[in-house]
Amino acid sequence: MKQRYSLLLFALFLPLLSFAQDTALPIFPDDFVGDWAGELEIFNAEGKRMSVSMELIIQPINDTSYTYTIIYGEDKVAGKRDYIIVRGADGPHHWVCDEQNTILLDGYYLGGVYQSVFTVAGNYLTSDLEFRRDQLLYSIRSGEEAPVRTTGDSGSGEEKIPAVNSFSVKGFQRARLSKLD
Repeated sequence: MKQRYSLLLFALFLPLLSFAQDTALPIFPDDFVGDWAGELEIFNAEGKRMSVSMELIIQPINDTSYTYTIIYGEDKVAGKRDYIIVRGADGPHHWVCDEQNTILLDGYYLGGVYQSVFTVAGNYLTSDLEFRRDQLLYSIRSGEEAPVRTTGDSGSGEEKIPAVNSFSVKGFQRARLSKLD
């Protein structure tokens, strides 16, 4: 009976062990280097509003800087955004996107996802870039910077509940980018 129980436990945990061996995260930005392309889908509350071609070019400049060029649409001149990402001061997970126009956006590589959160003109934006198998998943969420509601902020002593702000999501963009040969 004891041997049967041990065999059953082993069978239950075997998939977890094989998964645990394959959990190495990609290295950012080294594993993201390349010329990538796909369709960017743009959504709002009414649904999909439009789709546009998108390219993302990440190439090393030196040990601590990489190109981060985004091209939207067919016009590769008008649609080009020539950014550079540079290693940040907070450690190897911190990168700064230099838009080369006095705007610097801090990004953080955590859990296999390069993430950035910023506000502009009364709106917030969250940006994610994830390497998944042989593709990059790119997404942006946006909404108003002012909260939709604030709840909590009640109780006292050990039962004190902090104020919690929630925000609307007004826009969503996503692209599945494949590496060009």
